[in-house]
Amino acid sequence: MASTNVPTGRLERRDLLASFWRYFWSFQISWNYERMQALGFAYAMEPVLRKLFPNDADYEAALERHLVFFNTNPVVGAPLIIGSAIAMEEAGAPASAEGVKIALMGPMAGVGDTIIWALYNSIIFVIGANWALQGNILGPIFVVVMVAIPYTVARYWQFMWAYSQGRSLATSLASGALERLTEGATVLGLIVIGGFIPSIVKIVTTLTYTQTVSAINPKGGFQQVTSKTPVQTQLDAILPFMLPVLLTGIVYWLLKRYNLNPLWAIAFVFVLGIVLGGLGWFAPALPVAPAS
Repeated sequence: MASTNVPTGRLERRDLLASFWRYFWSFQISWNYERMQALGFAYAMEPVLRKLFPNDADYEAALERHLVFFNTNPVVGAPLIIGSAIAMEEAGAPASAEGVKIALMGPMAGVGDTIIWALYNSIIFVIGANWALQGNILGPIFVVVMVAIPYTVARYWQFMWAYSQGRSLATSLASGALERLTEGATVLGLIVIGGFIPSIVKIVTTLTYTQTVSAINPKGGFQQVTSKTPVQTQLDAILPFMLPVLLTGIVYWLLKRYNLNPLWAIAFVFVLGIVLGGLGWFAPALPVAPAS
């Protein structure tokens, strides 16, 4: 049979589900430094390509088209692009399928990495870690549930929605909309994560300063009274949890200003804590006064 490179089969829901579950369970397994996610992409496309192209030559050519370099976020981005590519292959527009892959994998990687790795995961794992540090078994359970269920729902919805949108997907996700979505998600995520700083970063100063004031003498006149005032009390009066916020801000500034490796940032905080704690200037909490 001669090669026509035109799809002769029609897809059913079970074909789409076969492709989706292949992507879901194995997309990242064959990741490599040469073509990154290309093998996972082609493996997910294989069931629908076999259905669309019964002719072996057409099938092989279609499969080869999807073995080119591909890399994007595996949660937000990959299912969207796979679903769209399937729709375009079914419509007999392989060039459009390749064009959408090239056009969207970069922008969707930026959006997905920001929303999933930098924001969503940070919020979920901070909440779970906070509960776990308190000895609450709900910490790890919360993380597993909040990763497994939303990830599955988000992937499935993207896949099916992109398939239904077909070749109009690239227009629907114009670069301007992606940038606004990324910026908005970043701002929201940073606000939420910032609210967890006082519960995660434990640091107070144990320093005191001597203060001499004039007080009324019960016997008449005034007398000079000297007292030690905790610096932390004054800081709390200005801004509660000032030191945890300042420390977090300094670390973030180092990461951005000098492109510091996170491991070096951890080492910096570790050494700083040992030195200042050893000098007795800072501690995780103020000492409790002994009961009288």
